[in-house]
Amino acid sequence: MQFLVRVTIVLAMLVVSRASYAQEIPLENFFKEAEFSSVAISPTGKYIAVSTPGEDRRNLAVIDMSDPANLKVTAAFNMRGGESPIGLRWVTEERLLFESMIQIGALERPQGTGRVYAINADGSERNQLFGTQAGSYVGRQMSIMSYMEDEPEWVLIQHWAHDNPRPVAQRMNINDGRLGMRTTSPLERGGLLADQQDRVRFAYGQNDRDKPVFSWRASEDSEWIEFENEFGQISPIAFTESGTSIYFYSRESDRLGVYEIDLLTQQISPVAEHDRVELDTQLGLSPFIFDNEGNDLLAVRFMDGIPEWVAVDQDAFEVQWLRQLENMYQDYYVHIHNWTEDGKQALVSVRSASTPPDFFILDTETPELRFFASATPWLDPSQMASVQPISFNARDGQEIHGYMTLPNDYVEGESIPFVVYVHGGPHGPRDSWSYESFVQVFAHHGFGVLQVNYRGSGGYGVDFEEMGYREWYGKMQDDVTDGTLWAMEQGYADEERTCIAGASYGGFATLAGITKEPDLYACAWAFVGVYDLPLMKEEGNIPSFAAGRRYLDRVLGTDQEELIARSPTTHVGKITTPLFVSHGAEDTQAHFGQYHLLLERLDEEGIPYESLFVEGEGHGFYKVENNVMQMERVLEFMKEHTE
Repeated sequence: MQFLVRVTIVLAMLVVSRASYAQEIPLENFFKEAEFSSVAISPTGKYIAVSTPGEDRRNLAVIDMSDPANLKVTAAFNMRGGESPIGLRWVTEERLLFESMIQIGALERPQGTGRVYAINADGSERNQLFGTQAGSYVGRQMSIMSYMEDEPEWVLIQHWAHDNPRPVAQRMNINDGRLGMRTTSPLERGGLLADQQDRVRFAYGQNDRDKPVFSWRASEDSEWIEFENEFGQISPIAFTESGTSIYFYSRESDRLGVYEIDLLTQQISPVAEHDRVELDTQLGLSPFIFDNEGNDLLAVRFMDGIPEWVAVDQDAFEVQWLRQLENMYQDYYVHIHNWTEDGKQALVSVRSASTPPDFFILDTETPELRFFASATPWLDPSQMASVQPISFNARDGQEIHGYMTLPNDYVEGESIPFVVYVHGGPHGPRDSWSYESFVQVFAHHGFGVLQVNYRGSGGYGVDFEEMGYREWYGKMQDDVTDGTLWAMEQGYADEERTCIAGASYGGFATLAGITKEPDLYACAWAFVGVYDLPLMKEEGNIPSFAAGRRYLDRVLGTDQEELIARSPTTHVGKITTPLFVSHGAEDTQAHFGQYHLLLERLDEEGIPYESLFVEGEGHGFYKVENNVMQMERVLEFMKEHTE
């Protein structure tokens, strides 16, 4: 294998491309939509497809790479109804397929629309192949299962609907959307899995008690066989080459990682395990590396502090190239998005927790790495603050992990103003080693930032996540408090100049922090938060459907008195901390009624506060001007109370 000639290095290139930007970073630069994301290189390497920013969505563009010195946009697809393209995949050299998703608020989890679109590289034959019309949301979902190499005019998809909970697999023509023979899952909910010959042979789902169930069959003509497994909940990844076993990942706390199960014997063997964290799904990028044909699993990603690729097949040439790139860009995260058909070129991104990605073309024959584009050319990496993993023991001895960001001009041993910035969710999401606009804004303006993966956060196994059930305003908040005290005791955070802030559940934790610990924080900013638990179970999109109501009962409990006692709205009379509250008028996730109820309770108690209520925004602000306006006020507020 040839060693890569490093003809350029990331920082040197970025200094050249960004030299014209001033040293003081305008706030809008932190919140502008990335120029490029969701990238894919075509089978011969002639084209690259990317998503580009639109007013309330992202659009699609195809770029001709034939002449690197003269790149040309050959096709564009302007999305409608707030949709954005995801899952870009070239099915032939000239034909691109992609799915779409919609995100009502900046902090909400994106939702697939169930629609598939296609476009040719020259912009022709642009059409919707599958799904309802744009703007219609009838609970129908779909995903592309596999791309059929032996029949390039067809792909295999699966789809399901709210009124038909059993997934259906069908062939779909890439030119006109015609559907072929269908296979219906023997199980409700969940999904189907095809082997490497595109035969649908594995099904997973849930029974009426929300327990995981699984089925498989030896061939498409065989009967489905249900089987038990010792893991409980598993998430299938792919069939092995033999077709008699599958890879899956587990979140069970005593078995975190990727495993292989032999379908004939039901014997399970480890493939890639970790003793602390589960498979990483937080970066918005696939946690798997497959071979250039998309069949064989080669590596999986964990994030124990920083992202790490663990090889399944260390000798695979794709993994060897990954290791070379990682050696070149130490302290960065390297991601190979996809390969050309001949395996001679790949589209690569390089990023850190301080900077969004820069994209490169890897040429394995030259060999060289050619700069393609920066996602955010207006941000100078040298001005971004570094993010470091941290850990501490909570008051009951539980080990808690998180991240600390210090301003670039931080002097070792100095106690400085801090912001304890609490992530949302809370169950499932976690803070990760990735770029976060608010964190970098705070650090750029002289604040240290502490992020705590309190119990209940995702990423550390089922047991750790379930430790947070019915612990809102309890142990979850104690973890945040203990993290704050740790930062103070270590000499980083000034005891008189530390604020607490957060969005969504982070807003809940902010109000919980200043009502449980009235003397701990110098100021508080709560953004699109939940503040009253009984109201949370009545208003908003979560209690509007049965699964959402079951989720709330599971994580919050059903005891009304307990819900009232654990609601910050019950305790606002204890607040002595300067408080700023902001919300979007269209927020149905942390329903805007939460904002109005909180302000009503504050007024009743005569508690002073500052507030911001923005029309046209939902669960998190999308518009750059609204984020800038909000952060101007937040920074002024925080500096006033920490100087």
